[in-house]
Amino acid sequence: MKPNLWLILLASAALAGCATPFRAPEDVSHIKLDTADSRLVRVEKVWLEGKQGHLAVRGYVLKRLNNDDTSGTHLDVTLFDADGRVLRSTVEHFEPRRIPPRFRRPHSASYRVMLDPLPVGTVRIEVRAHEGHHF
Repeated sequence: MKPNLWLILLASAALAGCATPFRAPEDVSHIKLDTADSRLVRVEKVWLEGKQGHLAVRGYVLKRLNNDDTSGTHLDVTLFDADGRVLRSTVEHFEPRRIPPRFRRPHSASYRVMLDPLPVGTVRIEVRAHEGHHF
């Protein structure tokens, strides 16, 4: 096999492997994932994950550069039906709550929200970052 072809195949396999964790389980691949940033954090890389029969929405938040304290920020995770009606809404947190500065790496935190049982008719999930009080 030619060296260039070998490198192309190797790179393709590596890229396919990188995408695998972000692929939704087939039975929920129709669900649209939306995000909304707050003034302190950006919601990044949201995906559905199925492990051992349990479904979760996962992702990351990135601290904005002009921000020092993210401990008052939370996530509103809302599930909608096809008509836009709210099926369920929960208040969740990312970890660590106060995102520390990291040298040469994004200032980030992660979240994992269990969705079981997923309400029948769910077609869209929104992860919205929000500062302030939650009820």
